Amino acid sequence: MSDSTLMLTPKEVADILGVHQKTVHLWLRSGKLHGVKISYRAWRIPKDSLDFFIESNSNRLSKQVTNTPTRNNQEQKETNQATLIQDKKDEQPTSQLKMKYYIRDIMGEQSPNENK
Repeated sequence: MSDSTLMLTPKEVADILGVHQKTVHLWLRSGKLHGVKISYRAWRIPKDSLDFFIESNSNRLSKQVTNTPTRNNQEQKETNQATLIQDKKDEQPTSQLKMKYYIRDIMGEQSPNENK
């Protein structure tokens, strides 16, 4: 089996990353780590997906970024931060949205979009 088609279990990924297996399951369910659900409770994570996850969550500086930010780099960082803050304001976290629908369902209420 080639390295690109190698599939890992959540336990193997947890051992590689030094985290608890439940943390890996959280990352899988939230979409932070991409995997394949092969049954009701079983996941498999492609090796390529794990490599991408490690690379994207690494705190190492990329080769393009220098230690002394130039004016353009500083402006770009400020623009990115402002965009990120605005995006966070616009979206409602998934867990809050699920809780809202859960409570609405328990209370027997209809959403404002539903017609009677």
